[in-house]
Amino acid sequence: MEDAKAVFELVSASVAGLAPNPYPAEVVATWMTGRTVADYTSDCQNQEIWIAEEGREPIGFSHGVPGEVVRLFVAASQTGKGVGVGLFERALADARVNWVGPVTIEATLNAVPFYKKFGFVEVGPSVFGGRGAELPAIETVILKG
Repeated sequence: MEDAKAVFELVSASVAGLAPNPYPAEVVATWMTGRTVADYTSDCQNQEIWIAEEGREPIGFSHGVPGEVVRLFVAASQTGKGVGVGLFERALADARVNWVGPVTIEATLNAVPFYKKFGFVEVGPSVFGGRGAELPAIETVILKG
């Protein structure tokens, strides 16, 4: 449960610190609506999530499953320091286990340039699902590599 709480807090902080460019404030304000620590508990218990720490403080995490990099979040204060690269490489390795073919990433608009550095290419637009009709869409891009 402690890891799930750390992951939830990292997502919340990363969204607040990194998503405002290029997302409108009204979208960012609703990003975490309906999300809870419990949303990350199973993945943490199944040891599918890698958490990077500085000292004893979580500073980022990644999650890869066969065929897909599911999540990659880094604290805004840690961008540009290699944390994201290391976490991405870990998730990408997990995504390639028992998988033949391209790996998919559903990336937020602000993260697309990061993934393109690794040879991923845009294959189409998308939006995050699971949000109520009353909430603004969170536009994303599907990448393959």
